[in-house]
Amino acid sequence: MKTFVYLLSILAFSLSLSAAETAPKKKSPAKPKAPATEEAKPSAKVEAVAKTLTPSQRTKLLDLLNEGDDKALMTIPNVGETRAAAIKKARPFADVTNVMKVEGIGEATFAEMVAHAKAGFPQPEKAEAKEEPAPKKKAPAKSKTTPKKKDAK
Repeated sequence: MKTFVYLLSILAFSLSLSAAETAPKKKSPAKPKAPATEEAKPSAKVEAVAKTLTPSQRTKLLDLLNEGDDKALMTIPNVGETRAAAIKKARPFADVTNVMKVEGIGEATFAEMVAHAKAGFPQPEKAEAKEEPAPKKKAPAKSKTTPKKKDAK
């Protein structure tokens, strides 16, 4: 009798395991992922703008993007603290067109970067506090007094 109960319990246990294995699993909603081997290529417009750079300008711009600190990156038009931080986070760049992958940088901003490089990386003019000329002091108003009339006596 003990063997019968023992065999019956083993049979029940094995059936419960096989039922658990064949139960449909809940699928989590999968996000479609782009294959890691495919990289988004820059648009033809971006490529055309990048080709206007001389090799020297291209190298200097790439160095600025890869090694520049916040202050240096913010000399680029339309690049403030937020974009500079995003550029630093996305480093290293193999080519200047790779900066297009940074959030907040589109074709217009890239065109400004290229124009900045072509202009020789000019430093932005500092917004100096313009000194207003001291207000001119007005001459004291002359008091209008009526001439004293001589009393005729």
